[in-house]
Amino acid sequence: MVGSIDIPKNMHLKEKSNLLEFEYSWFKPKYVVSLMAAPLFAYFLIKSDYIAGDFGRLTSPVIILMLASIIVIYYSLAKLMNTTRIRVSHNDIKVNHSPIPFNKNLILKKEDVAQLYVTQHRIGHRYYLYATTYQINAILSNKDVITLVKGLHYPEQGRFIENKIEDFLNITDIHVEGELSKD
Repeated sequence: MVGSIDIPKNMHLKEKSNLLEFEYSWFKPKYVVSLMAAPLFAYFLIKSDYIAGDFGRLTSPVIILMLASIIVIYYSLAKLMNTTRIRVSHNDIKVNHSPIPFNKNLILKKEDVAQLYVTQHRIGHRYYLYATTYQINAILSNKDVITLVKGLHYPEQGRFIENKIEDFLNITDIHVEGELSKD
């Protein structure tokens, strides 16, 4: 426990007098299935009688299936292997996603950050189901709003990061319209 907030699961914090470093994994077991299923699905579909062409005669449908399979494999590997690191010093905030390039890395100077807040992001899926993730947004001193980190699976992760960074950088927490409630 750090302060009065527990460190959320799947997250680590290194805290020093001059540095905060958050680290969390993107790992979700469901991506193991897609990593194995995508190439198998493409292979059997290409070998079937439903697709014109095969691995020896690359037609448009075969190329499209192979490209789609490569994209799913890349996405799945990123979701299984990547880690996000947020390094906060008294000078700046650095966000890095690695080892597989996926999201844009970010560097913000401390004096450019006026406020941080967490929002909920819902993505609609078929059959009226939704996937919900959380993101940390920064209001810059010029009033622009940027996303610092997105794709957090739990609201506690976002609140924890927001509170720790604001405390570390002495940013007064002010309610922002549209932010996730603090309770």
